[in-house]
Amino acid sequence: MVISKEVLGDFKELYEKANNLVESESRDDPPTDPYRSHYKARDVLQNLKKQLDDELLSIRANEADGSEDELCIKAILAFVCRDLGRIYIYTEESTEGEKLLQQCIDLIEPLKFTGEGIIPYIGAVNELSIVLATRQEYERASKLLLKADQSYEQFKGSGVVALGISDLYSAQCEPAVASGPAELENLYTLCCFYLAQMYGHLGEPEKSAEFCHRTLHRQLQYKSYDPIDFALNTATLSQYYIGEERFKEARHHLAAATLIMAEHEAHMLKPQMTEQQRNDVSETFKHRYADVARCWAKYGLYLLHTSKLRLLRDDDDVDAETVVKATKRLSVADEDYRFLGLDLTACENRISCDYCLTFDDAKLVFHFVNEWLDLAKDYYKAETDATEYAKIIQDYAEAYEYIAFFEEVPENQAKMQKRRAKYLEDLLDLLDPIFYLKICRECWYGAGTAQAAILDVRLDIIKAKNTPSPDEIKKVNQSCMKAIKHFEAFIKSYMAGPSPDAEWRNNMDTEEQRTMLYAHFHIGRLYYKLISGNPHQQLEHINNCLKFYQRFSTECEARKEAAMPLHGEIGVVREMLQLLPLKIQAIKGRLPPPSPNAVA
Repeated sequence: MVISKEVLGDFKELYEKANNLVESESRDDPPTDPYRSHYKARDVLQNLKKQLDDELLSIRANEADGSEDELCIKAILAFVCRDLGRIYIYTEESTEGEKLLQQCIDLIEPLKFTGEGIIPYIGAVNELSIVLATRQEYERASKLLLKADQSYEQFKGSGVVALGISDLYSAQCEPAVASGPAELENLYTLCCFYLAQMYGHLGEPEKSAEFCHRTLHRQLQYKSYDPIDFALNTATLSQYYIGEERFKEARHHLAAATLIMAEHEAHMLKPQMTEQQRNDVSETFKHRYADVARCWAKYGLYLLHTSKLRLLRDDDDVDAETVVKATKRLSVADEDYRFLGLDLTACENRISCDYCLTFDDAKLVFHFVNEWLDLAKDYYKAETDATEYAKIIQDYAEAYEYIAFFEEVPENQAKMQKRRAKYLEDLLDLLDPIFYLKICRECWYGAGTAQAAILDVRLDIIKAKNTPSPDEIKKVNQSCMKAIKHFEAFIKSYMAGPSPDAEWRNNMDTEEQRTMLYAHFHIGRLYYKLISGNPHQQLEHINNCLKFYQRFSTECEARKEAAMPLHGEIGVVREMLQLLPLKIQAIKGRLPPPSPNAVA
């Protein structure tokens, strides 16, 4: 028995009618009846499904099980079940939709390695995984998608040509003109994308990144991408590699994003566009190029950050996580993360992927970071997007913090810290803490540490001289008071009331508590560093030092988890709490006697 062309033609007509209702006519559905065309398409497909079920029974009655006719009807029926499932899910009848998708999988899974079966199988798995994800069944969805992933690889190895629904309706379809191969590749790209999402939800970022890259690579390979989306997704993926200190991989992805954006810019404005359309396209490009620029800046900043940590770390103080990261970097093959069809050498050569060891190394990265931040700042303005503008300014400040670490000349270190403080202080002048409290807290603390660093340099200069000038002493005290002012503003923002002795807010997490402890330690230290020849002022400074060290000690006792990493600071404060009362008594002993005319 061979299915007649007339019967296949009838099936094709019904299927295309349903497809036209969903893809075209549904666009004109009124808001009061948004699913009208989908309901019509569902009725058409239900009718087609019944006819296919009857045809399948007829084939089996004629003892044609396993024939090409049965395979063809089963494949068409699988496509219909898949599309019906999609419609039910779209019309918010997910239970029925899930049943139909599972019916499609059960029907076609034994035939998934045939040209007729592979497309409806992977298509239904993709759709079902979305349903499972909406119920947060990520484990089950990922297992289902992994089976589809393995099935695709096995099918591709067989050399069989995949057949789409239009190919099934054409009895004499030639493999060379079949629509199935392109459809299969698109479905598998979606499968990779969904796997990336599932692994992300399951807390497996490495596997998620692997499938993200595979998705992006396939989009490039099959030219199935939007340039802006591709660039943003690739730049976003680079941030994962940055966090893992896989700078070579991160740089490669950022270079790919930059190249694709550049190619898009050259062709994005079309002659037929209206002025408004041209403006819209240009605005979108500027916006997203600024976002890629910020990702490049983050790359450079994190390279400086990790380079600093490596230089500060003792050789014996290497934790297990660091060893794991280093091992991963060594085990990664180029083809696992590269876009082999893109020539990115010129872009990659602009910046190193190796840790900085010297000031000259760091200076190159520092200037690279500033170039990209300048580009981002050209788009994000304080007047239109204060939050993003503030983050860019904070990045400038962070860059100066790192380059100051690599600078060997103390006077230059102080200049760099001064630039860092200026960025943050200007931002504090711009922002209202009521609306931007989180950013202001970061700026208060950062400006405080910058001014404290300037102070340390100035104190070292004074110590090297036997007789510091009044101007040098004045500058030391100015840095001290500026740092104290910023740290006190930071502390005040976390107090439950306006009183200096108020309790801390109850909703502080451990990291916030730890930073508060550090702020108290810094203020205590700063008051101790103030220089004065006046015994009364000396007494005031030492009393303030004692007050903040006592608060630090008390809060450390009350917040043991937050205080755990502060062993060094706790030891210093413990000694100072013994020393300071003696120092206070000594200063009091030097105070001049009260005047006889003083009021009692």
